[in-house]
Amino acid sequence: MVHFRVWPFRQQFQQWASQFSKPINFGSRAVLVSSLLALTIVSAGKRLQLFESLETSSFDLLTRLLVQQASDPRLLIVEVTEADLAAYGWPLSDQVVADIIAEVKRHDPAVVGLDLYRNTPQDMPGQAALAQAFADSPNVIGIFNVGKQGNGVEVPAPAAWPTDQVGFNDLAIDPDGVLRRNLLYVAAPDNPAYSFPLRVVLAYHSDLEFQVDRGSDLLRIGEAEFPALLAQDGGYASIDDRGFQVLMKYRTPYEPAPTLTITQVLAGAVPPDWVRGKIVLIGSTASSLKDEFYTPFSHEHSARFVMAGVEVHAQSISQLLDAIAGAPALYRFLPQWGEFFWLLGWTLVAGVMGWRVRRPSLLLLGSGVMVLGIWGLSALALAQMLWVPTVEPVAAFLLALGLVLTQKVLYRSSYDQLTLLPGRDMFLLQVQRALSQKPATAVTVVFLDIDRFKLINQSFGHIVGDRVLQTLGQRLRQFLPASAQLSRVGGDEFAFLLPVHDQPTVDQWLNRLQTELSEPFAIARRRLSVTSSMGVAMAHGEHPPVPHDLLRDAHTAMYRAKALNEYRYEVFASTMHEEAVRRLELESHLLSAFENNEFLLHYQPIVCLQSGCITGFEALVRWYRPGEGFVSPGQFIKVTEETGLIVHLGQWIFRAACAQLKDWQQQFPNHPLTMSINLSRRQLHQVDLVEQFGSCLHELNLAGRQVQLEITESMIMRDVDGATELMHQLKQLGLKLAIDDFGTGYSSLSYLHRFPTDTLKIDQSFVGRMDKSGDDREIVHTIIALGQKLNMDLVAEGIETETQLNRLRTMGCRRGQGYLFSQPLGREAATALLANPWPWLTASTPDEAQKA
Repeated sequence: MVHFRVWPFRQQFQQWASQFSKPINFGSRAVLVSSLLALTIVSAGKRLQLFESLETSSFDLLTRLLVQQASDPRLLIVEVTEADLAAYGWPLSDQVVADIIAEVKRHDPAVVGLDLYRNTPQDMPGQAALAQAFADSPNVIGIFNVGKQGNGVEVPAPAAWPTDQVGFNDLAIDPDGVLRRNLLYVAAPDNPAYSFPLRVVLAYHSDLEFQVDRGSDLLRIGEAEFPALLAQDGGYASIDDRGFQVLMKYRTPYEPAPTLTITQVLAGAVPPDWVRGKIVLIGSTASSLKDEFYTPFSHEHSARFVMAGVEVHAQSISQLLDAIAGAPALYRFLPQWGEFFWLLGWTLVAGVMGWRVRRPSLLLLGSGVMVLGIWGLSALALAQMLWVPTVEPVAAFLLALGLVLTQKVLYRSSYDQLTLLPGRDMFLLQVQRALSQKPATAVTVVFLDIDRFKLINQSFGHIVGDRVLQTLGQRLRQFLPASAQLSRVGGDEFAFLLPVHDQPTVDQWLNRLQTELSEPFAIARRRLSVTSSMGVAMAHGEHPPVPHDLLRDAHTAMYRAKALNEYRYEVFASTMHEEAVRRLELESHLLSAFENNEFLLHYQPIVCLQSGCITGFEALVRWYRPGEGFVSPGQFIKVTEETGLIVHLGQWIFRAACAQLKDWQQQFPNHPLTMSINLSRRQLHQVDLVEQFGSCLHELNLAGRQVQLEITESMIMRDVDGATELMHQLKQLGLKLAIDDFGTGYSSLSYLHRFPTDTLKIDQSFVGRMDKSGDDREIVHTIIALGQKLNMDLVAEGIETETQLNRLRTMGCRRGQGYLFSQPLGREAATALLANPWPWLTASTPDEAQKA
């Protein structure tokens, strides 16, 4: 048994099949739809004859641009001019015509064609002489008209003329009045009719057989075939194609053959070589006889390029002779399927170009080049005797381009151009579709945000950031099931729809997804590992799910995951939404608080630990909402930082605290005081911070050394150089500087000597644990020793017990603050405290302090 190895071909076929079975992307679909729609519209327009006049005008223009031939030496025209009419009258008598034919025949012409109607009463001798000329010479051809004349009758040939020596004159004129077609033959069942040019050519080539092939719709003269012009050939849409017609090829816009006048012929001034073996046509060229026609050379129907009937017949005869001789003389046309692919090709080119070219200038330039290309190719084809439509492909090209650009605009508004993923609006439609097709409890929306993406952009640039987004998009497409709907809904945010709802399955998917996404990858010769935070929202049956709400809930859960710890996911709970609403309400109330002056300052005294005297105050902002009481600073300070409201609030705090210090200086001139004011992280980046503080001090006439600004250690270490420069500028105003919460943030010991600070504030977390922790006591002792070595003032925060006070005194701490002395007080309570010589013997209660 012989075995044939056919598996490689099967494998290759399967590969091809798999390629074709893949769904095409939106761009390819847009190009294909636009192309087919444009093709359909243009094809319908052709059937409605919308382009025919433009196509024939384009044909005329290209015809005028092509290189023309010289006069045909095989022909001679004996013309009746205006001078001849004056000499011999009109119509010419049959005797004069017979004399002209006799004079011509003296020089042995091949054929004599009489292109003059003989429909007027004539003298018998002249009529007989003309009839005898036809009878004696079978190569003399006459003409008759089958059309209607002004009096409503046809113009028949004289009955004495042999029927095989006459041909009809019935020119096929297009609707725009231009003569482009030539009717050669009418296959009447009982009496077939030959045109005058065909009779002349058959007489010239009497040795060739003439055949009519009705089945193939063509004429044959010897080996030459003349296909009949059909109704929709070339640029025509629906012409009258009865009979055997051909599209005329004009040899020249001027004289198609050498000419002599009848006066010259009758005078015997005929060069024999001009006649011998030639086709001689006798006809009128006098304009007064109105026997003239517009041709493709008659631009805007100018009389300059009209052509007399005899000249038109000469053009037709020349075309037929060239075709019989094998020269390119007959126009060819694309078949219907050829025109279909000609139009389809240009619509596809337009679609691809419109979809891929992004720059409008290049698109405009490319479109112009393509239109010129269509016209140029049509000109080249016409030069090769092939008439292909020109206006139709231009219209189809522009229409397809417009359609694909429209879809491109819609696509860009719905799809992300970087990752080629659907955008937010498309994703919401997909969620809505999923909710309508499936039970409400089978839809899970996941919102994914890339961790530290801003750092990637800042470190490596946006090009690398874009590559990261593309890589993450590809990984998500590869990992997620085919039924999952993936989209990019923000800068570094993706969302996808999972067709599962049970929590264990979702957990399994997301854990695997985080592992897949965190796999290192190389971009621009750098290896990166990217993690993500995700929020999950599941549709439930308690309330009808809404796509916007599901996406919002997943977004909220994602932010909770980021707040707790990056590289994790959280499932949405209703409390998250409530917290988000409360946050937005708090932001709204904060804006109203500025307008309603709801902020006020409380002052916590800073006491000399040795003498017990008040040396200053720390200004602390409070928010009092009428009807609701005080809002905890822990609730609103962070919000003001995140929203940027802290800049305006910080400026108000500085001015109000300085104004209060000025008042106390005036009330207690013998009691030197300082005012400590906290700076926020946002204020450190405020461009005009130094200018505003300087202006405030100048307006209040307050010395800068009496005001101390407190900056946390972590704020300084975010930008050491920038913070150092700012602190030097603040020092130039005379302001004192303190490092707040020292020891709790980054280790700044190596930078401490560079900072122009005056005070170290020991954080209350260390002070509060001194009674129970020996380590904390050592830390406090170390900070105090460090401050003393650097000649810096020391302030201990959070002193609440006598034991803590005694330990700090023993360690050498000079000043402190805390509830042992007083909690933050209102302006009136703080003023009263300054007036009491021994304030710590009668400490005020918290309620009194709040009321003050």
